[in-house]
Amino acid sequence: MSNSAHAAVPTDNEAFEMLDMLRDSAADFCRRSLEVTRLRALRGASPAFDRKLWSEMCELGWAGILAPEAAGGLGLGAQAVGAVCRQLGRVLAPEPMIESGVGAVAMLSACDSATAHAMLGKVIEGSSVLVCALAEDAEFASRAPRGIEARSANGGYVLKGEVADLPLATDVDGFLLNVTLDNEAAVVCCARDVAGLTLSARSLADGTQAATLACRDVVIDADAVLARGAAASAALKAARELSRLASASYMVGLAEQIFDITIDYLRTRQQFGKPIGSFQALQHRAVDLYIQQALAAAVVDEALRDFDAAGDDSARARAASRAKYRANEAALMIARQAVQLHGGIGYTDECDVGLYLNRALVLAARYGNTPFHGRRLAGLVSGSLEDDAGHAANVPAAPANGQWDGIGDEDFRAIVRRWFEAEYPADMRYPSRRPRWAEIKPWYLKLSRQGWVAPAWPAEHGGMGLSPSKLLIFIEEQERWGIGRAPDMGIQMVGPLLIRHGTAEQRARYLPKILAGEEIWCQGYSEPNAGSDLASLKTEALPDGDEFVINGQKTWTTLAQDATHMFCLARTNKSGKQQEGISFFLIDLDQPGVTIRPIRNIAGHEEFCEVFLDNVRVPANCLVGGLNQGWTIAKALLTFERIFIGSPKQSQYALMRLEALAEACNLCDDAAFAERLTRLKLDVLDLESIYQHFAAIVRRGEPLGPDVSLLKIWATETFARLSELMIEAAGAHGATLGKLDFNGAQVDVMSQFYNARPATIYGGSNEIQRNIIAKGVLRLPGA
Repeated sequence: MSNSAHAAVPTDNEAFEMLDMLRDSAADFCRRSLEVTRLRALRGASPAFDRKLWSEMCELGWAGILAPEAAGGLGLGAQAVGAVCRQLGRVLAPEPMIESGVGAVAMLSACDSATAHAMLGKVIEGSSVLVCALAEDAEFASRAPRGIEARSANGGYVLKGEVADLPLATDVDGFLLNVTLDNEAAVVCCARDVAGLTLSARSLADGTQAATLACRDVVIDADAVLARGAAASAALKAARELSRLASASYMVGLAEQIFDITIDYLRTRQQFGKPIGSFQALQHRAVDLYIQQALAAAVVDEALRDFDAAGDDSARARAASRAKYRANEAALMIARQAVQLHGGIGYTDECDVGLYLNRALVLAARYGNTPFHGRRLAGLVSGSLEDDAGHAANVPAAPANGQWDGIGDEDFRAIVRRWFEAEYPADMRYPSRRPRWAEIKPWYLKLSRQGWVAPAWPAEHGGMGLSPSKLLIFIEEQERWGIGRAPDMGIQMVGPLLIRHGTAEQRARYLPKILAGEEIWCQGYSEPNAGSDLASLKTEALPDGDEFVINGQKTWTTLAQDATHMFCLARTNKSGKQQEGISFFLIDLDQPGVTIRPIRNIAGHEEFCEVFLDNVRVPANCLVGGLNQGWTIAKALLTFERIFIGSPKQSQYALMRLEALAEACNLCDDAAFAERLTRLKLDVLDLESIYQHFAAIVRRGEPLGPDVSLLKIWATETFARLSELMIEAAGAHGATLGKLDFNGAQVDVMSQFYNARPATIYGGSNEIQRNIIAKGVLRLPGA
């Protein structure tokens, strides 16, 4: 039984079906039997939970999820526990699933003694409720209790000392205590009513209690010692980490439910003659809460999988702390803001949001609060984000026939990584600004000769024909190696557009020259008064025989001064909805009427341009996708772009440079700086988790929904926070341009800061992304 606390990762369909069954069973039971309103009657009661309902949960097998099958359990792992606890969190169930069904069961399952075996069976069936003393000394703001010592006496043992923060202590049948016995760790059990044991209970915000347990010469039998030495330490670790994961899962469910309640309120509550959810200030606040909820769900799901797959205590501790840290942050933020968004009614007891806030406060403090797990993770995530420049052994050769689908994803990654590392110029890695065409052209042409310049294009059109999963790998490896981005609108936008919406003549005319680097494209979308509000564009295309005459102005056109052609949105119909009168054109820039004026940015670079179109004549066969169909095409291209803007690689690189600066200057000796750096490390890790969620959608070949906008928001705002801390860390050199030497660490501080400024603007500003989520995901009413 001693290994059951770390159950195997479900790897077959039967195991995954078991998880689905548990989740559905829990959701159905919670919906039918666990009304949130019952909590008001349970406040201050003894017990503070419903014993009958707990017995029913045990009958469903929940208390036996972690227990081995030989003991009557299910022999599953953290993912199964998380599936049930997440549903319990939605209804604020006070029943002791975390305390007894997880903590006590994990500890007993790791103890190899006859007494532990017997007690485990009773806990699984629900006839006995036990809780563990799991709080660590570092969790307490003041002096922690001194702990309990055991000494031999008359064939048994005598316990003396105290432990604090035992949840539900006055409502349970007994305790599992970690004690010191003969200078080594031990786990012992004792009944609640044993002579010499006293409980000093304190009321908690959610109406339950926690107690300090004091032993004054408590006598226990010899067989009450369930484990000693390394076995006892292992049992305690298992109980602690699994309780943290269960609590994190519960809080994700809690956060999801109170968020849903709040969104419903925003949709229906009327003020000033309209739903308050139509006010943009409240919409954006709601979107930020949605982002926290989504991050917490992604992190906790990943942590549960990682825990089940972990091969050592450090990996399990890292997974548990990451989950608890992010769940604490999300649940508390959403619960606090739910009160604010409900207004006065939210502060009354008749409104359920107060129940959720109080429960979140209790669970966020239990099993380690946010600062505790931040300090714990400071060491556990150290070095985890460094550039993994190692090479895979036995890298296979690239397929001679270009049939990439014939090799596995990891072999493909190894092939691409090896080639990039061997062929890309070392002095061009991680450029401080967007490379101009003359600088990056040799690399573009090398990719073209290799046949790799158009990874997403079908092979019959000259591309690599990569599947979604391999395309994602290709892009990730480019970013990992710091490969500069060429003027690639022809590859990224025009090619896919023509392959899907163009005519055979258009494909034959344009695709070969894009692949060969003979024609370079720029994007003509934004205008002086139509940036984020792109549908209001004024550039106009009027038919004139077999041509269109285009007049207007485009701005923020990246590297237009290096381009030979521009794809452009222009208005072809002024009636009806704005979006319905836009068409998509291909324009040769080398003709009369085209004027390009570079715009100098705040970093001193000329990355953007204005493009003036004065009576520019465009052949009718340069219209793509049909008249007035341009908006649909443009929107699809922008949606797919957001997963790449949301890639974690940019933030990972900024974090690597920040860590190098901090280490060289001993900045982490400052506790305040170390805490801020750790928070940013965790933000980047959480960005990776949510990115993988959307990457999985791409890998499956499914369309991305409007919720992908949250990825762009979190990625770019995390990058901005990193760049700002880097400037602070640089001290007096925080505004110095170019690479600086910080005790041997070469860091270009200002380039990171400048690169972060437009990141929250391009691809649709983050404010617009919040509008997209408010409307397309949260279904909040319009103004």
